[in-house]
Amino acid sequence: MKRSFLEDLGLTKDVIDKIIDENGSDIENAKSAAAKKFDSERETMQGQIEDLKTQVTQRDADLTDIQKQLAAANENEGKLAEAQKSLSSLQKKYETETKAWEAKSAQQAYEFAIREKANALKFSSEAAKKTFVREAIDKGFKMENDGTIYGLDQYIDTYRTIDPGAFAVEKEPEPPKADPEPAPEPESTKKQPNIVLPGNSGVPGAEKSLSQLMAEKNANPDMVVKFK
Repeated sequence: MKRSFLEDLGLTKDVIDKIIDENGSDIENAKSAAAKKFDSERETMQGQIEDLKTQVTQRDADLTDIQKQLAAANENEGKLAEAQKSLSSLQKKYETETKAWEAKSAQQAYEFAIREKANALKFSSEAAKKTFVREAIDKGFKMENDGTIYGLDQYIDTYRTIDPGAFAVEKEPEPPKADPEPAPEPESTKKQPNIVLPGNSGVPGAEKSLSQLMAEKNANPDMVVKFK
């Protein structure tokens, strides 16, 4: 408020001074109150700003933590996927090796059965036997778990027809030899007969040769010739 304005109103100097003083006091009070209000509001705003900064900082920290968790989750997911891939690969490898082992075992059992069958046959030579075994194995006959090989017996019959020389010819057994006849007894070791003439039984005749006895027998048919 200006002094000239108050003077134009016809106010005395004392009154004007009091009015001016009072007005100045009001102005200062108003300024002071405004300043206090501003400071309070500024402090409030500053507090809010600090709170916002804190919230932003916490948010950044939370985001960082979440990003770390996501990264860990992705890494774990990657590790899990890699582990699953390795497990799947191992399972396939195991299945492949198992099938290969079963096939190899079955083939070994099949070849053993062929060789056992060949051992029961008689071949003309070891080379013929090996050829038969090799060709029989190559036929790939079906074999059951009990060792039965379908078609092998028919194959053997056909093989005998096609290549009879591969098998040994079985010889018929020779009849037993008769005992040799005993050698004739030498004349010197033969017993001389005793001649008993008719009517003179019990009396031995003189020792004679066989030719003499035969001549006497012819001359006398009733003559009895006894040999000692």
